[in-house]
Amino acid sequence: MKKILLCSALFVATISAIAQTEATTKDGKKVVLNSNGTWAYADGDCYLLTHTKTYTGGTIVTSAKDPIKLFDNASASTGISLAVIEGSSSLILNFGRIEQVVMCIDKNAPMNLEFTDGTKLVLMHMNELDCEGNFSCFLGEQMKTGKELETLKIKKIKKISIEYTDTENGLIKKFYKDYTLTANQGEKLSKTIICLSN
Repeated sequence: MKKILLCSALFVATISAIAQTEATTKDGKKVVLNSNGTWAYADGDCYLLTHTKTYTGGTIVTSAKDPIKLFDNASASTGISLAVIEGSSSLILNFGRIEQVVMCIDKNAPMNLEFTDGTKLVLMHMNELDCEGNFSCFLGEQMKTGKELETLKIKKIKKISIEYTDTENGLIKKFYKDYTLTANQGEKLSKTIICLSN
């Protein structure tokens, strides 16, 4: 029985390997092409952390394979899901609410990042008012955030604080929600940013 299971596992692994083809892009990067129309960079961790999908109509999107989920420090059931996407001229960090709640983020609202070495960085929400709690930031030279992107490539994030806006008794109130990354999440995010920005 063990021999049958081992042979079956080897057969499945062989089929999976056949379903992938390695190729080289025009700029010399190695990629792995999957039979389902997706592809990923073949370089080390990048293959494990990113994937590329071609949508109907020809739109191609390369992003982190899995979003990183961060829960509010005050609650284990609410939080944000961090997606990293490669844009045409910038890297996009998108923080969306996990739960369906109305939480507004003003245009140019700040997000404070604290790194494991104790240094800090502030990024701004680069979109209009969003009352679904989605914080978006575009990183790259064309967006005048090239230095911030370089910092994110060499440092590991330990804590994120996002400014939200709410109304209370007819008055606008601003408050922060804090999210702490585990060491593994910080490492994964840093590597993903490197993969998608090179």
